[in-house]
Amino acid sequence: MLIEDVERLIQEAPGLTATALAQRLFGYDGYHSRVSAEIRALVHVKRVERRGGGGPGDPFTYYPVAGQSRR
Repeated sequence: MLIEDVERLIQEAPGLTATALAQRLFGYDGYHSRVSAEIRALVHVKRVERRGGGGPGDPFTYYPVAGQSRR
């Protein structure tokens, strides 16, 4: 499932933006909108932490929540 792939990438490479995550999964056509729902779900259930201000100079980046183990 896509949500598991997104969580795995965040575990392996913390600090990526949504666009970087999408590009790692889908290549050049990886736009942030292709993974945004999955990221929001992971943040909502506290499996992933969002950092940053969300603007061009300080984009949101994603990190695993401390103490969470991979499933």
